[in-house]
Amino acid sequence: MQFFSRLKPRSLIRLLGVSACLLLIAPQFGWAVGTPAGTTISNTAKVSYTIGGAAQPPITSTPALVKVDELIQPILTWQDAAAVAVSTPGINDVLQFLLTNGGNGQEAFGMTRTNGPLPLPTGNYTPLNGSIGTLYLENGLQPGFQATGPNADTAYAPGVNDPNLAAGAGQIIYVISDTPNVAINIHGDVLLSAASLTPGAAGAAPGTSLAGLGQGGGFAVVGATRAKASATGSYITSGLGLVVNKTVASVLDPKGTAVPMPGAVVTYQIAVMLHGVGGATNLVITDPLPANTTYVPGSIIVSGVAKTDATDSDNAQFAANTVSVSLGNVASPANIVITFRATIN
Repeated sequence: MQFFSRLKPRSLIRLLGVSACLLLIAPQFGWAVGTPAGTTISNTAKVSYTIGGAAQPPITSTPALVKVDELIQPILTWQDAAAVAVSTPGINDVLQFLLTNGGNGQEAFGMTRTNGPLPLPTGNYTPLNGSIGTLYLENGLQPGFQATGPNADTAYAPGVNDPNLAAGAGQIIYVISDTPNVAINIHGDVLLSAASLTPGAAGAAPGTSLAGLGQGGGFAVVGATRAKASATGSYITSGLGLVVNKTVASVLDPKGTAVPMPGAVVTYQIAVMLHGVGGATNLVITDPLPANTTYVPGSIIVSGVAKTDATDSDNAQFAANTVSVSLGNVASPANIVITFRATIN
């Protein structure tokens, strides 16, 4: 206690900020670190006393003011569940990453990619920058990467549209790569890196304090990851690539808005994409209805064609609380979109 009592208030806050950043090693998605940067903490003392048995008016001290410093702590994670299957040769295949601001203040980050981080494991290949661009930022208009159209995601340009994130906020980043003509069933890796754009922060030792550069004009304190973060994503070459994405296409509540409340109707979309050489045989898509929802009868649509719920001559059915679509033998390339609706109970 004697050590802390000798510290000035700002020194104490800076010490506590360093301690927090050293503890924040594991990813904590969507979490900011403590009190927002730039917050002023005010504290006063009050003294009550008597003289000769008579109570005197209490005395209140002047406020002791402390401004909370900003902790810089980016977190970067690869989001794909497994290596993404690609054709060889192939173009414009996507890896998905999430950049999270794990600090307690607004912070901008610059992004870079490294193809085939060295040393390459034996037998791996080096992906190439995508033909349409190397990095894209999710714009929030439609889930998943959109290269063109009204909901097209935004090509990343360093120094122009660097992610500038509030404390605890995240940004989906897409890495786009071409695949050279290489062997089947080998991996290609891409390293994505993010670095704080606060001058002097990226690469500095944990605990480094940068005067006046934090949110609100206080110190910017470098976190445990040295104000940088990186993650590696992988491709795997395949004669045939099959990708299935399920998203919520829309929500319509009883009031005509998009609030996911009881009685709201959710439209689910399943996108099945085949690429590469060859085809898939006996391809069947099954989707058990989510808990706490009720299927909307007659709502199955396959590639724009309405289907019946019964087990009959068409290729879709709803039975045992499950939507099923039998696609049979499908040659690549193919893009099949399945939608159905369910009501929130």
